[in-house]
Amino acid sequence: MIKVINIDKEPSHSLVNFYYIGRKHGNVLGNPFTHLDLDKTSALFKCKDREEAIEKYDEYYDIMYGHNIEFTSIIDEIYNKYKNGEEVILGCHCKPLACHGDIIKKKLEERLFKEKINKIKSRKK
Repeated sequence: MIKVINIDKEPSHSLVNFYYIGRKHGNVLGNPFTHLDLDKTSALFKCKDREEAIEKYDEYYDIMYGHNIEFTSIIDEIYNKYKNGEEVILGCHCKPLACHGDIIKKKLEERLFKEKINKIKSRKK
């Protein structure tokens, strides 16, 4: 299971398999897109609203995965824990509002689903 939590509202310092996905400290998993004024955040790009910032992250994820070593390594680490049945916690400052953590979660769930489908298909050959 993958869960996205708000680290300002839920304690996260002692969680196993916790990954901070906010922008602070140049975090590679942070969303470089925001709907907030750029001078109030460490995001790089301004969007018209939260939804657009999240949509842009979906595209960003696809660009980064497989092309940025650090991003790919962390995503693969998270995926392998999730795939092995471990609970993974993604921590941000947005929840319960929609955030890019939802995109990370969706991408990893889709990846596992595709992997299982491909395994079934390969057995039928």
